[in-house]
Amino acid sequence: MGDASARLSAQFRSTSVLLTVATAASIGCGTGQFAEVSPNEIPVLEQRLAQDPDDGATRLRYAAALFAAEQCDTAVVVARAGMRLQPRDALGPLVVGQCSERAGNYEEAVELYRSYVADHSGEAGAAAVRARELLAVRAKVTQAAQAALAREAELAQVPADPEVVAVLPLEIAADSMYQPLSRGLAQMLTSDLALLRRFRMVERLQVGVLMDELALSQTQQVDPATASRVGRLLQAGRLVQGLAAIPPEGQMRLEASVVQSTGEIAGTQYFAGRRQDLMRLEKELVVALAGQMGYLLSAAERRLILENGTQSMLAFLAYSHGLLEEDRGNYAAAAAYYADAVREDPDFQIARDRFEANTMAPVVEAAVPTSVTVNAAASVPRPDAVFVATLQDAANQAIGAAELDVAATQSELVRVVDQAQTTAKGAQTTASSPGTTVANQGQSPITVGTVRIIFRLP
Repeated sequence: MGDASARLSAQFRSTSVLLTVATAASIGCGTGQFAEVSPNEIPVLEQRLAQDPDDGATRLRYAAALFAAEQCDTAVVVARAGMRLQPRDALGPLVVGQCSERAGNYEEAVELYRSYVADHSGEAGAAAVRARELLAVRAKVTQAAQAALAREAELAQVPADPEVVAVLPLEIAADSMYQPLSRGLAQMLTSDLALLRRFRMVERLQVGVLMDELALSQTQQVDPATASRVGRLLQAGRLVQGLAAIPPEGQMRLEASVVQSTGEIAGTQYFAGRRQDLMRLEKELVVALAGQMGYLLSAAERRLILENGTQSMLAFLAYSHGLLEEDRGNYAAAAAYYADAVREDPDFQIARDRFEANTMAPVVEAAVPTSVTVNAAASVPRPDAVFVATLQDAANQAIGAAELDVAATQSELVRVVDQAQTTAKGAQTTASSPGTTVANQGQSPITVGTVRIIFRLP
């Protein structure tokens, strides 16, 4: 291993290289509200509702049966009535939202999913709603990017709104281990600026998808003419582009500038400090960028920005790696990185939310309509749950004995422990025939877990 790997080992302690496999474990509820639904149940459910029209659980199951029968128009009407009776139940939003997705109304679906988790984030099934939001956002921004390119000549005639702001992926001048910060910093700048209300922020993923469509994904810094075109396609009057320079030794520098729709670039704002002060520098940069765009923050807004995210460089770097894997569609790997971020900073709520969404995403993405009732009762383990597995056992049980090039590590048992409770790097033990342990949190009929196999760097 070279210097880069050595630094990676120092930064990530015991979690330097990982393999993740998402797996769903049924807890065995074969009957009742959370069993798989079937269109064949429709007559029986209609009879029950005729006897008790205010039975919210039955009404939602009836909506799910209609959804499984591909009768979305009726399913939505019934589900909305059920949501009024049982607003905490995730089944209603999952039925209505997926019907909206089927109709191509991704914006409507995303708004519904976000509204539900904002009010009921602690409910069983909230993870499935977060996962559907993640998938719907991806579909929404892809649709938007393609539509914008098809209408580019028309959009060129529409004046860009200066209050609509998009943040480009930042250029990272550093070792390869830091490259995911390009996404992480763009996401945090977007999230912080969105707290100011004056600005309407373009979703980071939408920016990324459009840049992919324009074959600009490898070019974080764009020239004024290209910036003007990107802004026009995003219908953003301002673009923020920046740079994070993280040398092997000495102070790091974080800088950004605002690009107007005309291509004019305002003066660059920059801050320097220690590597571990990255998140503090990002907050200072947000304040400076807002001022450059003519907005003076209130004391309350400053507090909101300071409390948004994490102050831990390790947690933020893991979170950034998670965004990279999530953007690639590697949801299980993303969930593992988000779990690392939460272990570094248990109060990092954004990472905790993304852990839930990415843990559940492979399940809901592959789900058939009849399983919507099961997903509505699903829960995921805490990010700090402990999993024990040998590499071979995990591979055999989770991915059907796939052949993995792991050489001499196949016989080793690797214990994944809470990083806050251990000072040893890559803690390892051996055992003759250990089994896979999946933590079951709560009493929900379904628990979704992440099996993580971690290799210690030399």
